Amino acid sequence: MDKITSAYHWLRGDQTDSAVNQQRDQHEIEQITKTLSRGAYLWKVRSFSRWFQRWFYVDANSHLLGYHRSGYRKAMCFVNSKVIFDFGDIVDVRKGWRSDVFNQVAKEIERGKHRPGMEINEGACFTVVLGGNNRNRTLDLVAASADECDAWVRGLKHLLHLTKHQEKSQQFDRWLMKMFKAADDNKDGSLSFDECLTLLKQMNVKLRKSYAKRLFNQANTVTREQDKEKVLDANEFVVFYHLLMSRPEINTLFSRYADENDELDSEGLSQFLDTEQKISKHPDDCIDLITEFEPSDLKQLIEPKMSVIGFTNMLLSDEFQLCNPMHLNEVYQDMTQPLSHYYIAASHNTYLTGNQLSGESTVEGYINALMRGCRCVELDCWDGPKGEPVVYHGFTLTTKIMFHDILSDAIKPYAFRKSDYPVILSLEVHCSAEQQARMAHHLASILGDMLYLEPVDDLVQLPSPEELKHKVIVKAKKLKQCVRDSTDGTEESLSASEGESEEEEEIDGEAAVNSGVKKPAHAVECHLSDLVNVCQAVHFHGLEAAKKNGKCYQMSSFSEGKAKKLISSDVDGFVAYNMRQLSRIYPGGKRADSSNFNPIPFWNAGCQIVALNYQGKESPIFYNEAKFQVNQNCGYLLKPSYLRNPASFSLAAEPSWKPKLLRLKVISGQHIPKPDQSSEGEIVDPYVKVKIVGMEIDQREFKTKDIHDNGLNPVWDETFEFPVYYPDLAMLYLSVKDENSTGANELIGAYTLPFTSLQHGFSHCPLLGEVRQKLSPATLFLHVSVD
Repeated sequence: MDKITSAYHWLRGDQTDSAVNQQRDQHEIEQITKTLSRGAYLWKVRSFSRWFQRWFYVDANSHLLGYHRSGYRKAMCFVNSKVIFDFGDIVDVRKGWRSDVFNQVAKEIERGKHRPGMEINEGACFTVVLGGNNRNRTLDLVAASADECDAWVRGLKHLLHLTKHQEKSQQFDRWLMKMFKAADDNKDGSLSFDECLTLLKQMNVKLRKSYAKRLFNQANTVTREQDKEKVLDANEFVVFYHLLMSRPEINTLFSRYADENDELDSEGLSQFLDTEQKISKHPDDCIDLITEFEPSDLKQLIEPKMSVIGFTNMLLSDEFQLCNPMHLNEVYQDMTQPLSHYYIAASHNTYLTGNQLSGESTVEGYINALMRGCRCVELDCWDGPKGEPVVYHGFTLTTKIMFHDILSDAIKPYAFRKSDYPVILSLEVHCSAEQQARMAHHLASILGDMLYLEPVDDLVQLPSPEELKHKVIVKAKKLKQCVRDSTDGTEESLSASEGESEEEEEIDGEAAVNSGVKKPAHAVECHLSDLVNVCQAVHFHGLEAAKKNGKCYQMSSFSEGKAKKLISSDVDGFVAYNMRQLSRIYPGGKRADSSNFNPIPFWNAGCQIVALNYQGKESPIFYNEAKFQVNQNCGYLLKPSYLRNPASFSLAAEPSWKPKLLRLKVISGQHIPKPDQSSEGEIVDPYVKVKIVGMEIDQREFKTKDIHDNGLNPVWDETFEFPVYYPDLAMLYLSVKDENSTGANELIGAYTLPFTSLQHGFSHCPLLGEVRQKLSPATLFLHVSVD
């Protein structure tokens, strides 16, 4: 029996005492982790015919997963490994055939295919799902046995849990160790002065050589006889870095409230919170903050005190970030109003991970969207082989996936993992009646009680998100009447509500790809129609017709162009329409590159379902994720009262009230990387661009000066003022760019949040990359006040 299997079987007998169970579980995990650190051969699967044996292993201390491309076992040195993944970039670990690759493998096995000399056991298969720059990528792996697979899954999930719950200081130390190992050219576990200078350039720091040498000598406290020159070990390197990373702006702030010994007691901390942060906290309650963030023995005094290091740790914590932590961690809004009163996070062509013409269709696209808080996903359904419907972008070269795979592998297991509130399946149906019936069968048999099937005959307003918790809503065309012949079970569609699909409206936009091919129209099938209730797709006949005859459960889809025309011609009429009925806005047909339109004008008009390409990397999807990150990222946001309740108020008129005044002070930055997080190139000259996006009257932008040759700790200390008339619709957008005198200024990172979620006082905000991954430990230090 191999070592991994032995570790997994260790003490698996009957366990009754909980303390003993916990001790045994902990010991078992430790044994598994040690074994994974030693590594093992796993099959890396790309398709049914493409399998590669690779040596996989983990570095539990550095929280890294790696493998050798050559397939041969090498020295356990991650620096020499060909492929390395940080556990911070791992999203999930799944056992079994639960990925697009394994779904394809399963289908080949069902067709009777076999791999020579190998029996493929689902119990030995598992998938590592990657995020960050590798979003939507998976490592699909096969172990030698089911027990070995279990050990890998348990061990990786354990390390993933530890990584996700590390304190910020631990995350920072892990980042420092990563930088240390990368700079250690000769791999002797130490850095010479020249290696430190090279590292400083990679970390965007430019110092006088004499000053750097003085800090190097100050950190070098251990003399080693074998060393020919002075070197820093890992611990000394941490000291050296902290000497570099001085925060004079925090020292000045700290000294205002510290005592003569440069220490902060609970009274001083209470005063700081009240004066600067507008937080009332009794001194006795401040002791908890001192205990939590002070690393030294000062917290153990009879009257606990905080040093400037503890004070800095506190200001870097989640409690002191720019976005109100309560808005991030709690569903704080009223969720009992009609569905039409909420913005709903929505994805367009959810299955695609690339462009609209030749991109890959994946089940993973749905899982990724749902786990990012999306509540409305799209399925373009077409006739597939052997009577089974498929999903893809019709009349293009995009790949196809099975309709039932989306339901069984994504919707059923992931619909309510991120949020309890309803999921809307936006069906674009191009199937024959027979395959529509098959779709209805899969929806009912796979989702079962998850489907919302209440009738809507006398409905005068839509149910609320609270009433629809844990329910899946089917959006599609609805038959007005369906006659079933009781003698032979056949059905006849008499009439359907006139649904409007994207394809019908965008035929001209797709003509180049589709040769102008006319898409066949199919009658709505009764079984599928029976599943449709509160989201009945209908053709839009104008605002007046909708006002006179529209039902609350009828909804229309609008291309971005058509919606813009409605806003230009009658914004108040469109707002009134959106108070009662749902509208869905989607990208125009010419966006073959999966680019996105700006969603803000449509949110301003009260449009609920603004569907974007989630694989996009530009500012529109940045705004979307920032808007929906609050309210616990549940995918539903209550619209402002003036977009919910009929009144004499007009968006077309100039506001008659005084604006709120935002004063934003951009103080400093920390650990600003090079563009694309590169280690090559010149040291950055960073500046910050600040703007308000929202209603046109509120939109303004400013920029700081650039700081030459300093990405480590640039200080700007500049204040900007923004009058904001519509705070409920406004968002603050911060971006850091590298000033370039010879070319375009490159984006380094950005951060966005709703205006109403701004936290008063001093705070830090993280910087995010182009796929919204944290550029840890990069931050901006700011001060906010709103009159």
